[in-house]
Amino acid sequence: MNKKLGLIGAGVAVSSMLLISSAYAGIGADPGYEAYKSAFKNTMAIQNVTRNVSVSVEDNGSSLLNVNSTIKTNGEDAIGSANVAVNNGSTEQTIQFYNQDGQQIVKTSGSDVYQIVDIENSDFEDKHWKHDKQADPALAQEMETILDSLVGNLKNYVSVEDEVGGVRDIHFKVSGSQISPVVNTIGSVIIKHGSQANPSLPAPAETLGVNLSSIQDSFPKLAQDIKIESVSMNATVDADNHITNQIAEIEISGNDGQGTTHKVIVKLQMGLSDFNSTVADTVDLEGKQIEKINPFENLKDRHGDSK
Repeated sequence: MNKKLGLIGAGVAVSSMLLISSAYAGIGADPGYEAYKSAFKNTMAIQNVTRNVSVSVEDNGSSLLNVNSTIKTNGEDAIGSANVAVNNGSTEQTIQFYNQDGQQIVKTSGSDVYQIVDIENSDFEDKHWKHDKQADPALAQEMETILDSLVGNLKNYVSVEDEVGGVRDIHFKVSGSQISPVVNTIGSVIIKHGSQANPSLPAPAETLGVNLSSIQDSFPKLAQDIKIESVSMNATVDADNHITNQIAEIEISGNDGQGTTHKVIVKLQMGLSDFNSTVADTVDLEGKQIEKINPFENLKDRHGDSK
């Protein structure tokens, strides 16, 4: 269920996470970048940590989305528990997730039912969703090289400042002509297509009670003159070379299909704590209403259960 919760998180953030991902294209291969990259890899290697993540999306000064989550990872890259609150300006929905006793349990707002998600034993899961969790080192290195080559002279805008106790602040901000045409073109493609629903994917909202489609529909559908106006990032790295706090912001402009101009600002803040000492939340199911579900059943029916 850990990767399924990731799917839910991707759906909740929709375009915002795709947009934030382009912020990495604002970092170049100089000492500042290398310091950040080293801290990033070291932080991702920690398998027991608490992450507090907030994502907000604003369009022409109006709030479109606020997501606040606390995710506790037990170890072996498995989510132990998570609490996610999503507000799209008109409604607020929450998801509580627990991975305990060999079960994945989901509780959503508006329901007293605790859903036990039956995915790991699904033939559909076996055929369509399992993948090797061990990344190909050669492929990872190639992707890293491609990313480094894209940024060009943006590396000159990354800076590192040493603070007391071995703490370092790594930050950069680029805007306007500092953002290369290549980066802007790639970012524009991601932005344009990021909010388009993929009909071949399952709709976990139909089962898990969180209306992701309504959240996705609230985003402006930029279609023309899309431009990344600015990208900024500030990260705090502790003496053990772990990122303990990071704030990223990206500003995008563009027109929708009706010609209306939009100025979209996406902010992502992540704080990490309790390295190697995180204890996941649990829930006592005694006396609770329980339902076993398979959120991918609708996709199986849609495509047929072919062997």
